Amino acid sequence: MSPLPIPPTLYSQLYYWGIFIVCLFLYFNYSGSDNCNKLLQKNSMAPALIFSIILIVFIGLRPNHYVFGDSANYAHGYYFDSINSTFNIDLNKEWFWRFLRDALRVSGAPLSTWFFIIAIGYIGSAFWGLQKLVGENVWMAMLFFLSAYSTYEFGVNGLRNGFACSLIIMAFAIAVNGNISKMLLGGIVVIFAMGSHKSVMLPLAAFLAATYFIKSPKWAIYFWMASIGVSLVAGGTMVNFFAGLGFDDRMASYGNSMNQYADSFSSTGFRWDFLAYSAMPIWLTWYVTKKAEKERAMYGDTIEEAETNITGAGRIADAHSMRVFNILANTYILANAFWVMVIKAAFSNRFAYLSWFLYPVILAYAVIRLHIWPDQDRKAGLILLAHAGFTVIMFLLGK
Repeated sequence: MSPLPIPPTLYSQLYYWGIFIVCLFLYFNYSGSDNCNKLLQKNSMAPALIFSIILIVFIGLRPNHYVFGDSANYAHGYYFDSINSTFNIDLNKEWFWRFLRDALRVSGAPLSTWFFIIAIGYIGSAFWGLQKLVGENVWMAMLFFLSAYSTYEFGVNGLRNGFACSLIIMAFAIAVNGNISKMLLGGIVVIFAMGSHKSVMLPLAAFLAATYFIKSPKWAIYFWMASIGVSLVAGGTMVNFFAGLGFDDRMASYGNSMNQYADSFSSTGFRWDFLAYSAMPIWLTWYVTKKAEKERAMYGDTIEEAETNITGAGRIADAHSMRVFNILANTYILANAFWVMVIKAAFSNRFAYLSWFLYPVILAYAVIRLHIWPDQDRKAGLILLAHAGFTVIMFLLGK
């Protein structure tokens, strides 16, 4: 495979503006509706699949250039190892990532083939997971994912992190149904995700806590709010504490580099702007929870609520959909609380992605599966447009 003949400096502009224009057209399609018929209508998977394939080719066959950040470092390792290393699998390290790289390297495949396969795993896993979660409207769900603030960066820069987190989306989509066999299958996918980037142990731990222990979004939100105070009072101590847990070897060096990178990296210190960005799915979760409680107080328990003890069942959503939303939202909130506690570390945006990769999943699931507003078609289109618009604005600001 050969890289596409597109100037590297145009890639980000083509991606961001292309996604935004598609989201704008979808908004106009939904803005004239005063109900939720468009969201509830079973849509063809073809548009989302075709668009995803186009972006896989676009991102995967990019040229090797410094504008793509860490892609250049991955390319250097690919070429260097092809000369000085032999094929092996080390289970003590990110074995699956190394297996993919070394297998291609030994076969003589060019760098562009490796980047292309990574793009398939990155976008393809997210597509598969979202199709399982919101199959009736995977087109809108994929637009939420593709237009997210960090999607492009982790597709061309933080490759290993993005690849592993997309596998986690797939694993969660399989396991969230609660069926034992599917949970085992999801566990197998998790093994491959951890074999790509060990840091996914954090969202995995948050998912297990949300599934079995912290089932109420309120408690997760209280924990997130408490994490802000902990970060402000003892942020440095928390960085050292989590570095000692060993789920990401880089955290220790990042924590020790807070002062070193303070002048050169914009994400050092307590980032209130990033905190405000992270809070949007949390606010939506709070709104859904309060609305469900209000309707329950007004109308009483439905038979389904009485049987499942899941607030909102039968009104905002059926019991299964509400349960899935609570698990996904609580997973995001708990994982994001971890990032808040280490927000002062250099390159903390890398750890933010351990929750941010679920950001578009939460928004998409809420506006597609939950019946929150009477004119939800219009609201869903507006939320998607605002979501994509924020990403474009941050791109224009160079953030």
